[in-house]
Amino acid sequence: MNPVWDYVKKVEPHLPAGQRTLTAGALYAQLKAKKDALEKSLGRKASDAEIADMLREEGEPQDVAARIAGNAREPELVTRYLASIQRRLPPESALDVSAELREAILSAIEAKEDALGRAANADEIGQVLKEFGHPVVVAARYGGGDYVIGPKYYPWFWYVQRIAVGAALAIAFGVSALRALGSEEPMRVVMRGLNGAIEAGVWAFGVVTILFVLAERFKFDMGWADKWDPKHLPRDQVRQPKGLLESGLTVAFDVVFLLWWVKIVQFPNELPMRDGASAVVTFAPGWEAVYWPVLILSVGVLLVHLMDLVRPAWTPLRSVLSIVGHAAGLGVLWVLFRAQPLVVVTPISGADAGEIERVTRVVDNVISISLGVAALVWAVTIGIEVWRLWKAARPMGRVAA
Repeated sequence: MNPVWDYVKKVEPHLPAGQRTLTAGALYAQLKAKKDALEKSLGRKASDAEIADMLREEGEPQDVAARIAGNAREPELVTRYLASIQRRLPPESALDVSAELREAILSAIEAKEDALGRAANADEIGQVLKEFGHPVVVAARYGGGDYVIGPKYYPWFWYVQRIAVGAALAIAFGVSALRALGSEEPMRVVMRGLNGAIEAGVWAFGVVTILFVLAERFKFDMGWADKWDPKHLPRDQVRQPKGLLESGLTVAFDVVFLLWWVKIVQFPNELPMRDGASAVVTFAPGWEAVYWPVLILSVGVLLVHLMDLVRPAWTPLRSVLSIVGHAAGLGVLWVLFRAQPLVVVTPISGADAGEIERVTRVVDNVISISLGVAALVWAVTIGIEVWRLWKAARPMGRVAA
């Protein structure tokens, strides 16, 4: 149990969301420093009651959040730099590492300003950050664990793997889709394509691993890694970036859906009924009106998810695209709701008209409920993205260390 962390978690919901995580980290660093000073004065570890008394003096969580918003700002580049490091760290150590780095970085900037006799500009602050190292390298330095390749190259190993494996999967899926378009057995081509995608991912992983082993063996020059510019760090860290596995599975689902929508891949649509009867379920003519909108939206969603493989951080542009895409999706659902019934049930054998009518009604209700749930989820998603944009655009204070 960590009373300081529990207190920070109560303050966090009252903070502006644009940089909430980093602001909470700065508060944690300050309170942890106070606790350390208290324990030093006591000459022993502080009890929970003594820590609670110390925290009570800070005030109510909402008052603390308001006070933080009015405090002096730390340089924007520092906040973005710490955000890029923190999102790559394990949650249990991210706050402590951020607090340690913030203190060291701001001390270095202060020393530089003393030497200059003036406030440091963005270029000079960027130079200080470059001396600390690229966020990928710094995060790996604090992340712990055993290195397979070596501390100089290992921080870049998984970073490059994400890009290489993601690109291999995307290319393999794309080639599979193109081959299926001209095949008389598209389903078999698609299944071979899935196996090919797995093989491509494994090959990409192996090639990157070999390259990094060679880099360690022959001490390849890593000068290119020092050419990064802190000014190009993401400005927004509003949501947790998506992981490689999640993005890869999402892309795979998008590809399968597209192949099904353009009728390259067919799924069984025969529906067993009572007394051995059966019927075939197909879409009603009303779906023809949304064929092209759904196809265009699906391709757009696939492209966005492919970008998640390469650059997973949240951006305002991606948020706007999400809002537009989900709004268009709601328009498609509105057209479908007006076009009910949504399915046609055609008997194959042994089904009378009454049974067909009952099955049609049941299947149509299931699809309608599913579309209604999708509409609710998409509407909530639009609200969340609008909220993220609003929060990211609001000016907020940051705690100076």
